Amino acid sequence: MTLCNCDKCGRVLLTKYEERCTSCAQLALTESHLVKAYVRANPGATVMEVYHQTGVSLQTIKDLMQA
Repeated sequence: MTLCNCDKCGRVLLTKYEERCTSCAQLALTESHLVKAYVRANPGATVMEVYHQTGVSLQTIKDLMQA
């Protein structure tokens, strides 16, 4: 186990594999589900449309596109 800081919020966490704390990991999961649901319902949507309609940050949307 390693002591490190959450990549997103900076909280200290004890972990083996995770880069984010539980709260930030849950938020990322919720945001990814929101983006995926919107894109499924609106397949021709642009990144800006997804951003405006979901409220998810542009960086998060871009990260999801690369995954």
